[in-house]
Amino acid sequence: MQIILAKTAGFCFGVNRAVKLTYELLEQGRPVATLGPLIHNPQVVEDLESKGAITCDSVDDVPDGYEVVIRSHGVGQSVYDKISTRRLAYHDATCPFVTKIHKIAARAGAEGAMLLAGDAKHPEVQGIVGHTTGKVEVFANLAELEKLLPELTQQKSIFAVAQTTFNVQSWETCKEFLKNQCTNAKIFDTICNATQRRQSEAAELAAMVDVMVVVGDRKSANTKHLTEICRELCPRVFQIE
Repeated sequence: MQIILAKTAGFCFGVNRAVKLTYELLEQGRPVATLGPLIHNPQVVEDLESKGAITCDSVDDVPDGYEVVIRSHGVGQSVYDKISTRRLAYHDATCPFVTKIHKIAARAGAEGAMLLAGDAKHPEVQGIVGHTTGKVEVFANLAELEKLLPELTQQKSIFAVAQTTFNVQSWETCKEFLKNQCTNAKIFDTICNATQRRQSEAAELAAMVDVMVVVGDRKSANTKHLTEICRELCPRVFQIE
């Protein structure tokens, strides 16, 4: 039996950066509290907690004296404001690709409306939404975008972005629709390079093998999209942790 390991398998740059930072803080004996699980990987989160890190659902839950780590998904502006109000030390591990979208979101709030392709329940998307003060609509696919667009036709300008781990092919389809239907839309390609490379390689491998195994957290958007792509091209696909 031949087993092929994807060249792009493993943590992306943003996750590696967040994990490395947190382990370094723990090695220094610092009291660390992450806002939500640091990454979508229960085994890593468990290991961090065994070394002293605690996971908090909100800033209010962080004990006095702890240093906050903002995970790679990023957070909304109100979270930074709350951290400042409590005068907590914090370390920002937000992925630079996500920070770029935060800046676009802030600009969109000042100039018009924003369309965001992604999962409305995902922390990255919620963080992006938390950086705009204007009208914002989140959509998961072309069908949802088609329903939303008529409501935004009166806006002076429309900014369109995608969650960094959004399905590349779906985003391309949505972009084409926007270009044809909305001439004043400012479209930004915000899917990260690692996501694009992984999805491309997953499709190539799925088309040439009998079985695909996708390893990742069940809550991970990355894992979900890779599984979806593989299932379109391979007869047997297993998603495991």
